[in-house]
Amino acid sequence: MGSITAYVLFFIAGLGFGYAAEGRWRFLPLLFPGVLGLFALLKYGPDVSVILRLVVAIVVTVAGVLLGAMIDARGRESGEHARYA
Repeated sequence: MGSITAYVLFFIAGLGFGYAAEGRWRFLPLLFPGVLGLFALLKYGPDVSVILRLVVAIVVTVAGVLLGAMIDARGRESGEHARYA
């Protein structure tokens, strides 16, 4: 499946947006693999490997968003707030 670096970056982007963004903005990182996958499909055509990589990238990004949202919700429920000096 090639390099894992892109999938790690998609996961981190999803985690960051899932934790920090509000509402529908949390799913903004889905545009990253979507746009890259669209350009790959235009360049290489509808190849199975391109579609499979796109699906894996979207699943990894959604997992990051959901994990970030869970961390954010848990922090809000427990009343943890940043303490500034």
